[in-house]
Amino acid sequence: MLPVRSARLSPGEEPRRVIRAPGLSPLFLVGDDDRSRTWLRQRHQTLRELRAVGLVVNVTTPDALSALRRLAPGLMLSPASGDDLAQRLGLRHYPVLITATGIEP
Repeated sequence: MLPVRSARLSPGEEPRRVIRAPGLSPLFLVGDDDRSRTWLRQRHQTLRELRAVGLVVNVTTPDALSALRRLAPGLMLSPASGDDLAQRLGLRHYPVLITATGIEP
């Protein structure tokens, strides 16, 4: 499972935009970096309320993945490449929340 690297994605500010993806369950992309850790702490409650599933798109060690999971109790965080999703949705950066109606940083 590890390490996971997503060549198409890097930490940064992804622009907010509207999408049309009926039936898509809320999900979010994070990595093992300071921006993602801050984002997780700030958005934790909202992500829980949405029942969003997290993909950790850049992480190298089990300890790093465990540390991210400790920051987000009650949320599922799974290591997975985000390259296919990035290509389909035109994403370049994370952390980001993706819902059926939009993409937001």
